[in-house]
Order: sequence, then C-alpha cells, then structure tokens
Amino acid sequence: MMADRIAQNAQLSMLLELSSSPKPGNIDRCHDFGDMSFQQFVISAVSAYPIFRRAALGEVGVGALILEAVKAWREWGLSGNTHFGSLTLLIPLAMAAGKPGTLEIEIKYALESTNVADAVDFYRAFDLAGARVADVGKFSLKDKTALDALKTQGKTLLDLMKLSKDHDLVAREWSTAFQRSFHLSKALGENVSRYGLNCGVVRTFLLALSEVPDSLIQAKFGEKVAHKVSARAALALEDEGLLTASNLDRELLMEDINPGSTADLIAASLFIALTKGLRF
Repeated sequence: MMADRIAQNAQLSMLLELSSSPKPGNIDRCHDFGDMSFQQFVISAVSAYPIFRRAALGEVGVGALILEAVKAWREWGLSGNTHFGSLTLLIPLAMAAGKPGTLEIEIKYALESTNVADAVDFYRAFDLAGARVADVGKFSLKDKTALDALKTQGKTLLDLMKLSKDHDLVAREWSTAFQRSFHLSKALGENVSRYGLNCGVVRTFLLALSEVPDSLIQAKFGEKVAHKVSARAALALEDEGLLTASNLDRELLMEDINPGSTADLIAASLFIALTKGLRF
C-alpha cells in the first residue's frame, strides 16, 4: 500500500473516531470539553499526516515519530493533550502497513524492533504531551529520573509497554500485538454494515467500553468508577436508537469522566478496518 494512502487511513481513523456521536464522555462533533474544543482535535489529526507518511515509509523509529507528532501540536498552537494515545497506536500500525507482509505479522515485527532510543523519545513525548497514566513502580513515565536507568539497562519501548499492560489499554495493545484492536476492527465492520458509519462507530465504542473498563478513567477516578461506567455502557448498547448513549454522554460530561483510552482503541480499530478494505 502506498505511503499516502496509509497516511490517509491513519488520519481518517482519527477524524472518524473524533466526529462520531454520541460517544459518551468524549469530545465529538456535537460538543467540546471545558478546556479543549472539537476543532483543536481536528487540528491535531491534520498535523499528524506527515508523521504517518514517514512511518509508512519506515524513515524513522517509532519513538522519534511519536515525539515529532507531539511537537507538531505546539507548531499549531495546541497546548493540551489531544491524541497521545491514538498516536502511540497508529504510528506503529502505519509502519507495519508500509511493509509487504500482513498487518498482523508486520505489527509484531515493528513492536519487537523498538530500542532504547525509542523508549527515551517516548518518555520525552509523554512529558511534553502532559499525558496521564496510572503509576507503576518501575520505570514510571512520571519519574524523570527513570531515563538514566532505562539507558543503563537497555530497556526498549516494548519492554516499557509490557510493564504497564495490566493497567493501561494502550500498553496492553502493544504487549499483545494489537490483539484487541484486530478483534474490534471485525466488530466495527459488522456494525458499520448494519447501522451505518456513525452509529457503527458509536456502537463499537460502547462495546469496547462495556467489555473492558477504561484505563484513563481508572487512572483519574479509580477502579470502582471505571467498572461502573462499563456497566452503564453495556446498558446503552442495548438501545439501538442510541438515546441511552446520549443520556450517558451528558452524564459523563457533567461528571468530567472521559473514556479516552477506549477512544484510542477505536481509532486503531478503524485504521485496521480501513487498511483491510472497509468502505462506507
């Protein structure tokens, strides 16, 4: 697949995830957050296009590209964290899509090929983005002194992700070669075929949220709240008209509860589906 098409698929996956509504608790085309707007997320997605293209061409390591993508936000005047999780998933997927093998095989190779420099760049990107994750005891992304130990022990970016796999959805995808994203991409294709593009994306989001509690919610509010939101998403999924999802969206926004990690998984699933031929 040509690099331009791969970059288009990655950018489109971000925009489709972003604009689908009602996507409970997340920014979409119908509402902003108090401190961030829908338009800022659009700018973030557009700024990532050249990075995705470079990933598809295999020009630079994954860590350097994630750092470059975060720096691109600042060039457009963005100061907050818009798409850090999505970039962390989509950049290696774009790299894999640029290789001759199947996406399932090439993504494993891309992840296993990471090195210490990728890990160091990821630390820097995380700090610059102001991202939020649950804390870990060793090589915590919140610990600026961990960089020296990281270099000394030769830890790769994949090594770091494996340390966080039990409490971070994005890290878990890295640690399992995107197993859940591939699973969700199949559900996405079925839902889009049955319900149309917008409702298909929303229903896949609700499915993902109902199946596994969101790690961003858990990091901010604790495990009990995260499980409660998943239970509410399961109830919303039973309503084909999505009225229950709209009500849940309003409630989560009022409570400042944002299932952002689940949104990142949907972006990755959309990319996989688009790469495999999903059309609307």
